[in-house]
Amino acid sequence: MTQGEKRDFPSSLKANSQKLEARLYLVLAPWKIQPPTHLRGTMQRMFLNPTDILSHLPITAHAKVGDFGVGAGHYSFALAEKLGREGTIYAFDAFGPALDAIRRKGEHYPAEFHTLQSDLNEPIPIGDNLLHIAVVANILHQIRERERFVMEVARVVRPGGTALVVDWISSFKNMGPSSEAVLAPGEAVRLFRQAGFETGDMLPAGTHHFAFLATLK
Repeated sequence: MTQGEKRDFPSSLKANSQKLEARLYLVLAPWKIQPPTHLRGTMQRMFLNPTDILSHLPITAHAKVGDFGVGAGHYSFALAEKLGREGTIYAFDAFGPALDAIRRKGEHYPAEFHTLQSDLNEPIPIGDNLLHIAVVANILHQIRERERFVMEVARVVRPGGTALVVDWISSFKNMGPSSEAVLAPGEAVRLFRQAGFETGDMLPAGTHHFAFLATLK
């Protein structure tokens, strides 16, 4: 980007800011940064590695998984490592170029990838009771009608299926979402319980995020 040039990032891109050029990588993949030795423990406590949090999910080789607001695909590709040829990942995002990149990289995994360009403020474009797992990571704070969106997640997850919910606990001086957009963990739990999920305890998610599993009754 040249000096003075402006670039708009769609709301579905998980980095969530127009001030990102210097920190985009930090927000999308902070666990891949190699900080100085004396800071490594702090960095590990701050940021969540998708592989670590996904270890709490009941993943089978044939699972059908939806990743809502897939962004750079870190959750999808970590899941794809655990899926076999019978597994399927449905990757949703409003940003077409991101989905193109997901599609190309997905060809190198045995699981089948379906990329769906979708504004998640609209109905989710798949059928009822399809998914074993729904990944709702760093997207809830971007949704205008959160109750409607979570009800849509409940519609596309099969009974007994699981949603992994992850989001920021604060703006952290605009490193994350705006202060106005931040969603309290208790409110996220309420939304999923209201939609028919049973929620578990909070999972270890670093100092900047909360995370929990929700199982559809």
